Amino acid sequence: MCLNVRMQAQDDPRFLKGIQEFNDGLFFECHETLEEIWLEDHGEDRKFYQGIIQIAAGYYKLEQGVPAGALKLWRMGVEKLAPYSPAHLGISVDALIEAVEANLSELAVNEISQANPAIQPPSIHFIC
Repeated sequence: MCLNVRMQAQDDPRFLKGIQEFNDGLFFECHETLEEIWLEDHGEDRKFYQGIIQIAAGYYKLEQGVPAGALKLWRMGVEKLAPYSPAHLGISVDALIEAVEANLSELAVNEISQANPAIQPPSIHFIC
């Protein structure tokens, strides 16, 4: 883990907590934690936080058995994160987008065939 890079990238402990929650599969909690920052931030990072929040909410919807909601939230989240590529606030945005897009494709194909795919949520990686 790249603690020094992460702390330089974003000193708010809620950011680190939200990313850890995402990586632990606590998607609802991640959404709640990062939403606190999103509500306060009215600058250039606002859509970055919103993108991660939407992706986390999409995985939560998938856990609830609502694949259509997951697909919609993932698409919106990826769209919001794309301008921050390749990396932002110490996060590998490209790696996250690539993993979410793979899940999007798999779920979309399986939703049509009404199969129940075993989607593996990605981890959010810090760059060193």
